[in-house]
Amino acid sequence: MTGETFRLPGATNGAERPMTSTLRRILAVHVLALASTAIAQSPQPGLRVFGHLGERETYLLDEQSNIVHTWFHTDIPGTGVYVDEDGTLLRTYWTGTPYPIQGAGGGLRRFAFDGTLLWDFQYDSGGSISHHDIAMLPNGNILMLAWEEKSQADAIAAGRNPVLLQPGPFRPDHIIEVQPTPPSGGIIVWEWHVWDHLIQDLDGTKPNFGVIADHPEKIDINHPPLPPPGGDFNHLNGIDYDPVHDWIVVSARSQNEIWIIDHSTTTAEAAGSTGGNHGKGGDLLYRWGNPAAYGRGALANAYFIGQHGANFIDEGRPGAGNIVVFNNGTVNPGSSKVDEIVLPLDGNGNFIAPLPGMPYGPAGPVWSYSAPDFGSSFVSSAERLPNGNTLVCSGGQGWLFELTPSGQRVWEYQAASGVMFHTHFVDRTLWQDRDELSLTAGGTIQFDMVTGANHAGETYLLVGSSSGTSPGLPVNGLTLPLNFDGWMVTSLNSMNTFPFAGSSGPLDANGRSSGSFTIPAGVLPPGLVGTHLDHAFVIYDPLNSIHRVSNAVGFTFAP
Repeated sequence: MTGETFRLPGATNGAERPMTSTLRRILAVHVLALASTAIAQSPQPGLRVFGHLGERETYLLDEQSNIVHTWFHTDIPGTGVYVDEDGTLLRTYWTGTPYPIQGAGGGLRRFAFDGTLLWDFQYDSGGSISHHDIAMLPNGNILMLAWEEKSQADAIAAGRNPVLLQPGPFRPDHIIEVQPTPPSGGIIVWEWHVWDHLIQDLDGTKPNFGVIADHPEKIDINHPPLPPPGGDFNHLNGIDYDPVHDWIVVSARSQNEIWIIDHSTTTAEAAGSTGGNHGKGGDLLYRWGNPAAYGRGALANAYFIGQHGANFIDEGRPGAGNIVVFNNGTVNPGSSKVDEIVLPLDGNGNFIAPLPGMPYGPAGPVWSYSAPDFGSSFVSSAERLPNGNTLVCSGGQGWLFELTPSGQRVWEYQAASGVMFHTHFVDRTLWQDRDELSLTAGGTIQFDMVTGANHAGETYLLVGSSSGTSPGLPVNGLTLPLNFDGWMVTSLNSMNTFPFAGSSGPLDANGRSSGSFTIPAGVLPPGLVGTHLDHAFVIYDPLNSIHRVSNAVGFTFAP
């Protein structure tokens, strides 16, 4: 390709330069990927997101335990923080409504990388308020946990033992699915309520009467047999979504269980016991952790104690489809565990029902971790990483660490102070500030590269593609999520020149840099409206060997 020339798509003039042989070598494939066993003994490359309860900042942390990016907020934080697939930050916050239960929020906001508020949603009215955790869906909607209020008369009419009530409302949980309508508000497109799936064996003259042990799909309104502080019946503290099966898993702290719910139902079906992919409506498909909650064991048989952070293991990661849970345990030091549960499924993907009187399987975790110095009686999370390691947040200790399958800690971060609700892996190193660029008005796309301090001083190169991100370009055992085409040639030959600035150079001490793509007003022809360009960057060493590729980001030319 020596001597090959290029133009900006649609441009009629402009400087042209040949693509150098050095750049060709940068894109050559000549280094083998590391063996997976070796990778698993090292920290997972990438970032981690977290915040401290009560503090107004959200952080990105690299695998060298350096804070490499901070979002600054003016509101009072809730608990949950996530970086969505598009690179925006989703963060719960407290609307200011006094509430007698810890974890209440009422609000959810979305922020750009630079902290710009993109969306604000509140669910805080009529005694209902969102709390604790959220889960993102592939369609862009968001699942949110929430409390609702029932009167004591309502609870007693539903079979609640009056002895197990405290003054004030009874507050069972529910889930809402919100379709965002930026810049504020949202449409609730699906709901599921604990209240619709109750059973009781106290009073045969009241609804929901039955033999608890015969209906593990139902939730005993009198378990646990204690008056809940603030009426907090379930205290759901974690939620996650499995796109493969269209399931939701929640952590029910008061019941010491995890529950799986069928999300394929309509809202009407979710309120009953028929419909959905499994024909059971909104009844529980599966539960695990405490057989006493459904009459098939004693309280002493509870495996989970106050658990948090139940997460499905994503497709493509070791243990895919299993669930990882932070099992808090008692307040005693060393009592916490991280457990991995294999779901008991048949060949058709349906849950294997337990024999009458027997609890749901499995008999125990397939993998578990504990240590004498490890323990948090509240908050916390656990998540399986792409390399097979497990990311753990021991929230009460303000401690994040990463475990190999053998239980070796290969990375950790100890906060100087502050409790963490959870942490999550962020498989992203490139952000852009907008997804459209007007041909008429012109403008600039800002790129932010954040790789971590282990790449300090290394050289990056930002390149593009006009033909999509799949199947991608193999480079040194990695896959650059761009296709080789004319725009890639153009971007390679336009390093740090029009229309790019900062498209190549050294990364700073935190492995960061920024670049931009600028088009003056009216330079490009209207025929380019709708053209989509994707960009990603590579990091290479002095021998021109690529050893890191970023995610892709894309924008479209608008009128």
